[in-house]
Amino acid sequence: MPAISVIIPCYNQAHLLTTAIRSVQAQTMPDWEIIIVNDGSSDATAVVAKTFVNPQIHYVAQENMGLSAARNTGIEHANGRFICFLDADDAWAPEFFQTCLAVLKKQPTIGGVYTRHLFFDHEGNLLSDGNGHIVPAAQMRSALLEGGFFPVHSVMLRRSILDAVGYFDVEFTSLEDWDLWLRVSQKYAYVGIEQPLAYYRVNPNSMSMDIERMHANRLAVLAKHFGSLMDDPAIWPPQKRQAVACAYRQTGFLCFEQDKADVAWGYLEKAFVLMPTLLQRLDTFYEIGCGTQPRGKRGSVAAIDVVANGRSLFRHLDQFFTDHATNKAVQKQFVNAYSTANFALGMLSDQSGQWTQARSYLLQAVRAKPALIWQPQLLRRLVKVTAANYGLLPQRKQNQPPNQSPRPVATFLKE
Repeated sequence: MPAISVIIPCYNQAHLLTTAIRSVQAQTMPDWEIIIVNDGSSDATAVVAKTFVNPQIHYVAQENMGLSAARNTGIEHANGRFICFLDADDAWAPEFFQTCLAVLKKQPTIGGVYTRHLFFDHEGNLLSDGNGHIVPAAQMRSALLEGGFFPVHSVMLRRSILDAVGYFDVEFTSLEDWDLWLRVSQKYAYVGIEQPLAYYRVNPNSMSMDIERMHANRLAVLAKHFGSLMDDPAIWPPQKRQAVACAYRQTGFLCFEQDKADVAWGYLEKAFVLMPTLLQRLDTFYEIGCGTQPRGKRGSVAAIDVVANGRSLFRHLDQFFTDHATNKAVQKQFVNAYSTANFALGMLSDQSGQWTQARSYLLQAVRAKPALIWQPQLLRRLVKVTAANYGLLPQRKQNQPPNQSPRPVATFLKE
């Protein structure tokens, strides 16, 4: 019996399947099996899969039933004590299995682990230094309520956990993994691994880029977990309000990724009305400050026009507070919103080497809310950019962002 079962659902992705399989074969831990589930493909998926003559690789064909059903078929055929899911267009670093398994064996009471991830393009170039964030196990449930923040292939689960909470819900055409993580988090802990060991291929035609479909599925998942969303939000419990507000915020961020800023603000407005405290969240304004950068390149400071993004941000923020002048809960966040927005723009300016600009934004944040000066993260950054303005930071010239040259994924698979 293998330690790890890898389930690869495939629908008309024969041209990508080989890379996924080879990333499994390149693992430093050899005790695995692959179950390829051909979900009614009309391309050469069967031909490609059968070229891998290996007793560790199994092929299952079924009529087209959708991604969730294909993964469930894979689980039913799996023999391993640990389960991983790898879509045909994604890949892993060679040490993914070994690293994840070591944590699971060391902590036998946890349900699963997840790693940070890297985006890459169709030419095999990495687009970022690492994405996703690690949260303490005790905060995982709350973090997941705000949306899934790791892709399905960055996770390794115990098979027993899936048998206990159930498999993927076939009613969802996207975000089925988020639904599963939420179910797991009700009973079991996850542990995050800081290393980015999962490679996520950016595909502009992906289902995850369909704004309306993704938002509808976000709300459907939340309705499953919290009940109807049609009743009065004023009577919702705090967790439900948080989850729905963050669903609108996440959809707003997705709109920014697709260069639809005005549409994004429509979703953000609903998020802020449902949960005004999102207006004091640094992550809210950091994402907005990145503007319309696409997925895989968000936060790439060399390409961000912070000043232009800031103007747009404040213009929309002004309009939002004007439109909701009688909403006391919203107006209570006025100072927090403008101070936090300036703080986020200061961070982005600092990261891009625009130190004079960064100092200006950070000082505006403090002027709006003087108590921020005692916030360690802001104070350290303000001291740094002030020193830089006086030439006391010779390591990098102002206006020169850090080197972000892409590295080919193939390099990692051969290491």
